[in-house]
Amino acid sequence: MKYLSDYHLHSYFSFDGKQSMEEAVIEAIKNNINELCFTEHVSFDPEDKSFNTFKFTDYKNEIERLSSVYSDSIKIKAGIEVGEYHLYKTDFDEYYKNNNIDFIIGSIHNINNKGLRTNLKEYGDFKSYEDYFKEVLKLSEVGEFDVLGHLDIIQRYAFDEYGVYDLSKYKEYIHEILKTLIFRGKGIEVNTSGLHNNLLFPKLEILKMYKDLNGEIITVGSDAHDSTRVGENISYVYDILKSLDFKYVFTFEKRKEHGILL
Repeated sequence: MKYLSDYHLHSYFSFDGKQSMEEAVIEAIKNNINELCFTEHVSFDPEDKSFNTFKFTDYKNEIERLSSVYSDSIKIKAGIEVGEYHLYKTDFDEYYKNNNIDFIIGSIHNINNKGLRTNLKEYGDFKSYEDYFKEVLKLSEVGEFDVLGHLDIIQRYAFDEYGVYDLSKYKEYIHEILKTLIFRGKGIEVNTSGLHNNLLFPKLEILKMYKDLNGEIITVGSDAHDSTRVGENISYVYDILKSLDFKYVFTFEKRKEHGILL
């Protein structure tokens, strides 16, 4: 039987969370998820909605409580999703020292000091995609995180107007991002949140590229913000990864990765 882990979740501890941690845990157990990692938003950008909203001590206390209550049914890990680490490196480095974290997702949610949706509206698809991948490359080069979150997430906001994007236009950037991550010992996330539109973050072609470059570290996450999506399509993505000849999906404890055989 598969050991299923959902490594991207948000609760009320994130500014946009719509579920309690306990609701997520109960739903995960129903869906045969063996391990959860909550990855609440942390940002040091004063203009970001998640700025100064996350209370780590309360969050960690709730994880410890739930871990005790549900210890026979599920493992629960403490993670965070950091936004634009490369722009606030000193702040994040200090934050990491002061808090006991199992896992960190590094993400880009803003470019040109604006959200991705705003960039698309103001600059169109080509410039927005190009600027996005350039910013992800900068993050990949310096970011202190464990996996890069939802590479090519910009397609979520572009799809309705522009449809499926042409990866060949940005292949050099994506190739360099993946090479950089692999060289630095970082991984990537496969994010299932777009599958209702048949969108996988990242695209299947990017996963194949990562495999061809001998990339190995991968986590899978639903990016659920409410309990209806906890564990969604995790098993399905495991099957995709296995079909691409990946051997493991990874979990983390105190920032150390552990491969689980697919």
